[in-house]
Amino acid sequence: MPYSSYDHDKLEAAETMRIERRIYFEAKDREIAPYASLPIAQLLSMRSESAAAEQAIFDDLKERAAAWEEQAGRTLLLDKTLEYVRTPHVQHTANEWQTTEHNRHIRSNRVYQMNYYIYENTRYDKEAQKSIPYSWTLTWSVRTNSPSRTQAKIAGQDRKVFTDKAAMEKYLNGRIKAYDRLFTEISPPIPQEYADYFKVNGMLMPDYTIEGEEPPQQQQAAAIPENTGQEKEREHMSEQFSIMIGNRSRFDAGDPGGYWLDMPATKEQLHEAMRNVGITADNPQDFSIRGYSDDPEKHIALPYEMVCAADVDELNFLAARLEQLDPAEVGKLNAALQQKNGLANIGQVIDFTYNVDFYVHIPEVHTYRDLGDYYLYQSGMVQMPEEWKGGIDLSTFGRNAAAQEKGAFTEYGYIVESGDEWERQFEGREVPEEYRIMSYPQPERGEQDKAYMDAAETQQADAQAAEPQQPRPVVPIILTSEKPAEKVKEITARLEQGVQAIFDSDRYKEFLTAMSKFHDYSLNNTILIAMQGGNLVMGFRQWEKEFDRHVKKGEKGIKIFAPAPYKVKKLVDKIDPETRKPMLDREGKVVKEEKEITVPAFKVITVFDISQTEGKEFPDLSVKPLLADVEQYEDFFAALEKASPVPIAFEQITNGANGYFSLTDKRIAIKEGVSELQAVKTAIHEIAHAKLHDVDLNAPPEQQNRVDRHTCEVEAESVAYTVCQHFGLDTSDYSFGYVAGWSSGKEMTELKASLETIQTTAKELITEIEGHFTELQQQRQAEQEQGDTFSIYQLKRGDETRDLRFEPYDRLQAAGLTIDRVNYELVYTAPLTKDMTLGDIWERFNIDHPADFKGHSLSVSDIVVLHQNDEDTAHYVDSIGFQQVPEFLQEQQTPVFDKLPPEQQQALSDTVQDTLQMLVDADKRIYGDVTGKTLEAIAAQGYSYKDGQLEKQQPEATPDSLLTGETVRTPRGNFHITDMSREQIEAAGFGFHHASEDGKYLIMGNGTQAYAIAAEQPQRDNPLKHVEDTIEQNDNNFDGLINNTPQTPTVADLEQRAKAGEAISVTDLAKAVKAEKREQPQKKPSILKKLDEYKKQAAQQPKDKQKEHKKDLEV
Repeated sequence: MPYSSYDHDKLEAAETMRIERRIYFEAKDREIAPYASLPIAQLLSMRSESAAAEQAIFDDLKERAAAWEEQAGRTLLLDKTLEYVRTPHVQHTANEWQTTEHNRHIRSNRVYQMNYYIYENTRYDKEAQKSIPYSWTLTWSVRTNSPSRTQAKIAGQDRKVFTDKAAMEKYLNGRIKAYDRLFTEISPPIPQEYADYFKVNGMLMPDYTIEGEEPPQQQQAAAIPENTGQEKEREHMSEQFSIMIGNRSRFDAGDPGGYWLDMPATKEQLHEAMRNVGITADNPQDFSIRGYSDDPEKHIALPYEMVCAADVDELNFLAARLEQLDPAEVGKLNAALQQKNGLANIGQVIDFTYNVDFYVHIPEVHTYRDLGDYYLYQSGMVQMPEEWKGGIDLSTFGRNAAAQEKGAFTEYGYIVESGDEWERQFEGREVPEEYRIMSYPQPERGEQDKAYMDAAETQQADAQAAEPQQPRPVVPIILTSEKPAEKVKEITARLEQGVQAIFDSDRYKEFLTAMSKFHDYSLNNTILIAMQGGNLVMGFRQWEKEFDRHVKKGEKGIKIFAPAPYKVKKLVDKIDPETRKPMLDREGKVVKEEKEITVPAFKVITVFDISQTEGKEFPDLSVKPLLADVEQYEDFFAALEKASPVPIAFEQITNGANGYFSLTDKRIAIKEGVSELQAVKTAIHEIAHAKLHDVDLNAPPEQQNRVDRHTCEVEAESVAYTVCQHFGLDTSDYSFGYVAGWSSGKEMTELKASLETIQTTAKELITEIEGHFTELQQQRQAEQEQGDTFSIYQLKRGDETRDLRFEPYDRLQAAGLTIDRVNYELVYTAPLTKDMTLGDIWERFNIDHPADFKGHSLSVSDIVVLHQNDEDTAHYVDSIGFQQVPEFLQEQQTPVFDKLPPEQQQALSDTVQDTLQMLVDADKRIYGDVTGKTLEAIAAQGYSYKDGQLEKQQPEATPDSLLTGETVRTPRGNFHITDMSREQIEAAGFGFHHASEDGKYLIMGNGTQAYAIAAEQPQRDNPLKHVEDTIEQNDNNFDGLINNTPQTPTVADLEQRAKAGEAISVTDLAKAVKAEKREQPQKKPSILKKLDEYKKQAAQQPKDKQKEHKKDLEV
């Protein structure tokens, strides 16, 4: 029978009579009483007879089921036959042009149809007082005219605009003439590539013929086709070319063999080819494309180098697109590939299939003479008397024509651009999903590995086929013990079983989902909640108090652990606070002291899932899908980059992977061109690798603590799933069926250690990403709103803030602790309305949280910052009310000195150095040496005193301190440009990594960071050097340049200006004093004294002048 059956087929009879039975024993009163008194031997005999009778009935049922299935197959066959015979004949115009009611023009036969539509674009002319056309838009196409709902597009152009109507009509007539050959018969033979459009359920419609095939014979009335669905699929496959799959390692070892793969191909066929040459997921780096071949009858002149450098998915997509081209268009493609500066890569070749009309191809023209002959005698483009044509030199005419229209002669004829616009459809974009086949087959494994890999594939297939799953119902653990300690033991035992159950079933993904929701819980509680089906859990009173919901009557709660520490007094060694060693008495014995210590312990408590409660509608806490817009993606990816321990960059990756973490370069690479969602998911996966599986390659192998490959992938993929699930990213493509095999044979401690690692890393990533992402989003929101807002800051989690958490303000002051913004993170920002008070904010964030608020309830030690009227005030949430804390808003200000121009900084530095030298001289004169206080003053001013000399301490230059703010992009990522020389950056521990493509920049790295520096260090601007360069070119300009150079004013000049009431610059004064010091060593009045004099003189000037020059005098 021509059918395949599956467990979930919807057959007619089965839809109305579905049988699903399970038998349960109901222990009713004395149900087994009649049998209980019988001997055991008799009961066993009766049981055997009953089982045999049951088996006989079941066997009969199986026979009937087989017969039923066979009959259902016949029903299906008749349904498909009815569909064939009921298919109506196509309508056509018998090759005549007709105009429809919407002014569309069409002609057709039983195989082809051609139509065009002209739209006249007009604008209103005020002088003529009517609409006048200014352009014409033409849309035309040639398609199949088959009984199928979808038609194959053979040729066409959408919305081609002409400003000249005559040119438009000429273009259209040319297209009509080109395809006249298709409209000479009512039912022409169907080309092979379009045959499927004229078949219904695999059978050609009546009265059609296919090119190169005999007309179909009339089948017997009851004949049933023999070909299977698989054969039919093979018939439909039409390979366009073949590529040779090779193995680099084998080739390097002297084995040049490979495996030819016909394209287009399926993933299974690609895997078969890879296995034949020894390529699996264990050695993807050995994969290569080493050959190209095609059918001589439909030759496609793809360059060998282009094919070998292409991606398999691109080649597969190209092969599918080439199926759409007719032989004439294939010839045009070959000519386009051979012309100079033609199609440069596979992406452009694919785009050609969308832009066939971009070129005009004349296959029979190969020389200038051929071109001249074609234009003069065949094209109809040259209008002149026939007797004149004989006097024209065809070669010269053709050469001029080719030069004017920039045409090219190729092995496949003459080709020239038509003037149409090239539409970029694919190049630089992702291959459509249905054509992606690139992946690596799993290596041959042992029976155990095969089992769990098969389980993974089965699980993924089932997950895709199944309906969306409803949340699993809550199934609480029922404890039989009464004593608290016994309850802990009992639930611990159940916990051990639950851990094993997680790995032995399909519950692993449920556990990771629970982890994504309860990432702040302990591992044990996360497992317990997942075991019992919890989705959102809280205590009985918490549901009532915080959410006005009540636990339904009769509900059994979910059991989890809760801390229950207790304190005991214990004799311990007394420790010396200075030596940190036990103290001894006179007899040498250790001194003991009684101390109260806290003993960690746990108890079992009950919480309830939201599904077990009712009452006030619960706010939607589901994570809203991320990446809804470009800004969200940019902010979220920026948050990922901040959370990553190594740099992230996009680059070309050709081995099928979406990304990788490089142990050598300590960086993460993501494939260019992947979707935003895939880029985020890949980044999270690789960040997990970087956090968990980084090793020091310089350390001895025994100290590198490498983890086996399976464990690496399980941990990284589990972390990625948990993080993605938490942030609402699509996780439907994750599959974990293989964890059953991975966990088999591992000890419980090892399994729990892996789960602990996964949970810890996921929690860390979620916390970091949430912090960075929230801050970026709220910054963006605040920038957009630019109105009054309030912001909530809460202490960062960790040991460093433990002493600050929930402490009243006066207690912090008593302990000498300050409110430092460094210890806080921004968790929420929202608009501040006119009537909103701090009390309103406290009440709102304790009683009715906004749905998008992710922090804890507003508590002591939190900070509320109010932004009102462009001013900020910070308020500490105290034990009673709020305490204003202006210190929270204090940021490290840039010193005024650093804001001054370099010349003013130099002048002040000279003054400081002179002052320090006076202190040194005074110390030596009075005390004989420099005192400690003077040395402290010297150090505080950034100087050092060595060998009797004061020296300015120069800060060590770093790449970060000299960033220019610009970046340069290379194939390996984006790099910040730093204004360091190669010698400077190499002295800082950086080495050459690679150069930019234009050679202008060198990328320098140190294993964890990388920066770009100029390949040729720019010469610093030097006016005198410019003069020297200029003098060689024009001696006459030298004097003018020198004479026009600004001269430094002398002290006398500045004094004269000050007396005249003009403003003077402290910088100029400092330079003048210094210059005169060098020329005349005699003592001069101090700068401060001169400043006082200038101020007194300026004070005598009119008030308006005093205001005008106030700024310069006060510098």
